[in-house]
Amino acid sequence: MKKLIITSLLFILCLSGGAIAQYDSINTKIGDYTFRTKINSAEYTTQLIISKGGKTTQKMTFLDYIIDVNEYKLTPEGKKYIFIDLFSGGAHCCYSLIVGIMKDDKFLILDSAFYGNSGILVEDVNKDGTMEIISYNDMFAYAFTNYSESRFPTRIQHFKEGRLTEVTSDFKDLIRKEIAEYKSDLDAIPTDSIICPSSDSEDTFNTDAGTVKTILAAIVACADRDKFIKILKEEFKLK
Repeated sequence: MKKLIITSLLFILCLSGGAIAQYDSINTKIGDYTFRTKINSAEYTTQLIISKGGKTTQKMTFLDYIIDVNEYKLTPEGKKYIFIDLFSGGAHCCYSLIVGIMKDDKFLILDSAFYGNSGILVEDVNKDGTMEIISYNDMFAYAFTNYSESRFPTRIQHFKEGRLTEVTSDFKDLIRKEIAEYKSDLDAIPTDSIICPSSDSEDTFNTDAGTVKTILAAIVACADRDKFIKILKEEFKLK
Protein backbone atom coordinates (compact mmCIF):
# COMPACT_ATOMS: atom_id res chain seq x y z
CA MET A 1 0.00 0.00 0.00
CA LYS A 2 2.79 2.39 0.99
CA LYS A 3 4.74 1.83 -2.24
CA LEU A 4 1.56 2.24 -4.29
CA ILE A 5 0.79 5.56 -2.59
CA ILE A 6 4.35 6.83 -3.07
CA THR A 7 4.38 5.85 -6.75
CA SER A 8 1.00 7.48 -7.35
CA LEU A 9 2.00 10.70 -5.59
CA LEU A 10 5.26 10.89 -7.53
CA PHE A 11 3.32 10.39 -10.75
CA ILE A 12 0.99 13.25 -9.82
CA LEU A 13 3.92 15.50 -8.93
CA CYS A 14 5.65 14.76 -12.25
CA LEU A 15 2.50 15.50 -14.21
CA SER A 16 1.94 18.66 -12.23
CA GLY A 17 5.52 19.80 -12.74
CA GLY A 18 5.21 19.35 -16.49
CA ALA A 19 1.98 21.29 -16.61
CA ILE A 20 3.43 24.16 -14.61
CA ALA A 21 6.58 24.37 -16.69
CA GLN A 22 4.48 24.74 -19.83
CA TYR A 23 1.89 27.00 -18.18
CA ASP A 24 -0.92 24.83 -19.48
CA SER A 25 -4.46 26.06 -18.96
CA ILE A 26 -7.32 23.93 -17.69
CA ASN A 27 -10.65 23.51 -19.45
CA THR A 28 -12.75 21.08 -17.42
CA LYS A 29 -16.49 20.50 -17.43
CA ILE A 30 -18.06 19.43 -14.12
CA GLY A 31 -21.82 19.00 -14.21
CA ASP A 32 -23.37 22.14 -15.69
CA TYR A 33 -20.22 24.19 -15.19
CA THR A 34 -17.02 24.70 -17.14
CA PHE A 35 -13.84 25.59 -15.25
CA ARG A 36 -11.15 27.38 -17.28
CA THR A 37 -7.88 28.88 -16.16
CA LYS A 38 -5.60 31.59 -17.47
CA ILE A 39 -2.07 31.57 -16.06
CA ASN A 40 -0.18 34.83 -15.65
CA SER A 41 3.44 33.61 -15.54
CA ALA A 42 4.78 37.12 -14.92
CA GLU A 43 2.75 37.58 -11.72
CA TYR A 44 2.60 33.87 -10.77
CA THR A 45 -1.19 33.98 -10.55
CA THR A 46 -4.05 32.03 -12.06
CA GLN A 47 -7.45 33.35 -13.04
CA LEU A 48 -10.24 30.82 -12.66
CA ILE A 49 -13.21 31.42 -14.96
CA ILE A 50 -16.42 29.52 -14.26
CA SER A 51 -19.18 29.46 -16.85
CA LYS A 52 -22.58 27.85 -17.31
CA GLY A 53 -24.28 27.48 -20.64
CA GLY A 54 -21.57 29.57 -22.28
CA LYS A 55 -22.10 32.49 -19.86
CA THR A 56 -19.43 33.45 -17.33
CA THR A 57 -20.79 33.27 -13.79
CA GLN A 58 -17.64 33.94 -11.78
CA LYS A 59 -13.98 34.97 -12.02
CA MET A 60 -11.47 34.35 -9.24
CA THR A 61 -7.74 35.06 -9.03
CA PHE A 62 -5.38 32.79 -7.08
CA LEU A 63 -1.80 33.56 -6.06
CA ASP A 64 -0.67 30.08 -7.13
CA TYR A 65 -0.93 27.97 -10.26
CA ILE A 66 -4.12 25.91 -10.50
CA ILE A 67 -2.93 22.52 -11.66
CA ASP A 68 -6.17 20.53 -11.44
CA VAL A 69 -9.90 20.83 -10.79
CA ASN A 70 -11.89 17.71 -9.89
CA GLU A 71 -15.21 16.73 -8.39
CA TYR A 72 -15.46 14.00 -5.75
CA LYS A 73 -18.31 12.24 -4.02
CA LEU A 74 -16.60 11.42 -0.74
CA THR A 75 -19.28 9.18 0.78
CA PRO A 76 -21.95 7.02 -0.90
CA GLU A 77 -24.79 9.15 0.47
CA GLY A 78 -22.94 12.46 0.51
CA LYS A 79 -22.91 15.47 -1.79
CA LYS A 80 -20.24 16.21 -4.36
CA TYR A 81 -17.35 18.57 -3.66
CA ILE A 82 -14.97 20.37 -5.96
CA PHE A 83 -11.25 20.10 -5.24
CA ILE A 84 -8.90 22.76 -6.65
CA ASP A 85 -5.21 21.75 -6.52
CA LEU A 86 -2.65 24.55 -6.48
CA PHE A 87 1.13 24.78 -6.76
CA SER A 88 3.28 27.75 -5.83
CA GLY A 89 6.25 26.92 -8.02
CA GLY A 90 9.82 26.41 -6.85
CA ALA A 91 11.92 23.49 -5.69
CA HIS A 92 10.33 21.29 -2.99
CA CYS A 93 7.36 23.61 -2.65
CA CYS A 94 4.41 24.02 -2.34
CA TYR A 95 1.09 22.30 -2.89
CA SER A 96 -2.25 23.28 -1.41
CA LEU A 97 -5.89 22.31 -1.76
CA ILE A 98 -9.14 24.27 -1.79
CA VAL A 99 -12.42 22.42 -1.25
CA GLY A 100 -15.77 23.92 -2.12
CA ILE A 101 -19.18 23.56 -3.71
CA MET A 102 -21.16 25.33 -6.40
CA LYS A 103 -23.93 27.46 -4.93
CA ASP A 104 -26.04 29.98 -6.85
CA ASP A 105 -23.69 29.56 -9.84
CA LYS A 106 -20.70 30.57 -7.70
CA PHE A 107 -17.83 28.54 -6.28
CA LEU A 108 -18.10 28.67 -2.48
CA ILE A 109 -14.89 27.86 -0.59
CA LEU A 110 -15.48 25.62 2.43
CA ASP A 111 -11.94 24.79 3.56
CA SER A 112 -8.32 24.65 2.45
CA ALA A 113 -5.09 22.93 3.44
CA PHE A 114 -1.36 23.33 2.83
CA TYR A 115 0.70 20.24 1.94
CA GLY A 116 4.23 21.50 1.38
CA ASN A 117 5.97 19.27 -1.14
CA SER A 118 3.31 16.57 -1.02
CA GLY A 119 0.58 16.20 -3.57
CA ILE A 120 -2.64 14.42 -2.59
CA LEU A 121 -4.50 11.27 -3.55
CA VAL A 122 -8.23 10.85 -3.05
CA GLU A 123 -9.15 7.19 -2.62
CA ASP A 124 -10.95 4.78 -0.31
CA VAL A 125 -8.04 3.33 1.66
CA ASN A 126 -9.94 0.79 3.76
CA LYS A 127 -12.77 0.12 1.27
CA ASP A 128 -15.53 1.30 3.62
CA GLY A 129 -17.18 3.66 1.14
CA THR A 130 -15.62 6.86 2.51
CA MET A 131 -12.90 8.55 0.47
CA GLU A 132 -9.68 9.59 2.19
CA ILE A 133 -7.34 12.46 1.27
CA ILE A 134 -3.83 11.01 1.45
CA SER A 135 -0.65 13.05 1.60
CA TYR A 136 2.73 13.13 3.33
CA ASN A 137 3.84 15.36 6.18
CA ASP A 138 7.12 16.96 5.13
CA MET A 139 7.71 18.89 8.35
CA PHE A 140 11.03 17.06 8.90
CA ALA A 141 12.49 18.05 5.51
CA TYR A 142 15.98 19.47 6.13
CA ALA A 143 15.39 19.39 9.90
CA PHE A 144 18.07 16.78 10.64
CA THR A 145 19.64 15.94 7.29
CA ASN A 146 19.31 16.50 3.56
CA TYR A 147 15.99 16.33 1.74
CA SER A 148 16.48 12.95 0.08
CA GLU A 149 17.27 11.26 3.41
CA SER A 150 14.38 12.92 5.26
CA ARG A 151 11.30 10.84 6.04
CA PHE A 152 7.73 11.96 5.47
CA PRO A 153 5.04 10.25 7.59
CA THR A 154 1.74 9.48 5.93
CA ARG A 155 -1.07 11.94 6.59
CA ILE A 156 -4.74 10.99 6.09
CA GLN A 157 -7.72 13.32 6.21
CA HIS A 158 -11.48 13.14 5.83
CA PHE A 159 -13.75 15.93 4.71
CA LYS A 160 -16.58 16.10 7.24
CA GLU A 161 -19.20 18.74 7.87
CA GLY A 162 -17.47 21.19 5.57
CA ARG A 163 -14.00 20.77 7.11
CA LEU A 164 -10.82 18.80 6.43
CA THR A 165 -10.12 16.71 9.53
CA GLU A 166 -7.11 14.64 10.59
CA VAL A 167 -7.86 10.91 10.82
CA THR A 168 -4.38 9.40 10.44
CA SER A 169 -4.57 7.69 13.83
CA ASP A 170 -7.66 5.74 12.66
CA PHE A 171 -5.51 3.82 10.17
CA LYS A 172 -3.34 1.88 12.60
CA ASP A 173 -2.49 -1.00 10.24
CA LEU A 174 -1.09 1.42 7.68
CA ILE A 175 0.88 3.26 10.39
CA ARG A 176 2.33 -0.01 11.74
CA LYS A 177 3.52 -0.97 8.26
CA GLU A 178 5.12 2.44 7.88
CA ILE A 179 6.90 2.15 11.24
CA ALA A 180 8.14 -1.32 10.24
CA GLU A 181 9.64 0.21 7.10
CA TYR A 182 11.34 2.90 9.18
CA LYS A 183 12.75 0.25 11.52
CA SER A 184 14.08 -1.66 8.51
CA ASP A 185 15.77 1.55 7.33
CA LEU A 186 17.39 1.88 10.76
CA ASP A 187 18.62 -1.72 10.72
CA ALA A 188 20.31 -1.07 7.35
CA ILE A 189 22.56 1.63 8.83
CA PRO A 190 25.84 0.22 10.27
CA THR A 191 26.04 1.10 13.95
CA ASP A 192 29.72 1.99 13.70
CA SER A 193 28.88 4.71 11.17
CA ILE A 194 26.54 6.51 13.56
CA ILE A 195 28.74 9.11 15.19
CA CYS A 196 26.90 11.25 17.70
CA PRO A 197 28.14 14.81 18.22
CA SER A 198 30.15 15.48 21.36
CA SER A 199 28.51 18.89 21.84
CA ASP A 200 25.50 20.91 20.74
CA SER A 201 27.70 22.91 18.41
CA GLU A 202 28.48 19.90 16.19
CA ASP A 203 26.21 19.14 13.27
CA THR A 204 25.04 15.73 11.99
CA PHE A 205 23.61 17.07 8.74
CA ASN A 206 24.42 14.77 5.77
CA THR A 207 25.61 11.99 8.09
CA ASP A 208 24.19 8.60 9.10
CA ALA A 209 23.46 10.09 12.53
CA GLY A 210 21.31 12.71 10.82
CA THR A 211 19.46 9.99 8.92
CA VAL A 212 18.79 8.15 12.18
CA LYS A 213 17.39 11.34 13.68
CA THR A 214 14.98 11.93 10.81
CA ILE A 215 13.76 8.31 10.87
CA LEU A 216 13.17 8.43 14.62
CA ALA A 217 11.43 11.78 14.25
CA ALA A 218 9.10 10.27 11.65
CA ILE A 219 8.29 7.38 13.99
CA VAL A 220 7.53 9.81 16.81
CA ALA A 221 5.19 11.69 14.47
CA CYS A 222 3.01 8.59 14.06
CA ALA A 223 -0.18 8.02 15.98
CA ASP A 224 1.50 6.44 19.03
CA ARG A 225 3.93 9.34 19.46
CA ASP A 226 2.81 10.17 23.02
CA LYS A 227 3.42 6.60 24.17
CA PHE A 228 6.76 6.53 22.34
CA ILE A 229 7.93 9.77 23.98
CA LYS A 230 6.76 8.57 27.40
CA ILE A 231 8.85 5.40 27.10
CA LEU A 232 11.92 7.40 26.09
CA LYS A 233 11.49 9.73 29.06
CA GLU A 234 10.52 7.23 31.76
CA GLU A 235 12.41 4.08 30.81
CA PHE A 236 15.45 5.54 29.09
CA LYS A 237 15.58 8.79 31.08
CA LEU A 238 15.82 10.90 27.94
CA LYS A 239 14.66 14.51 28.07
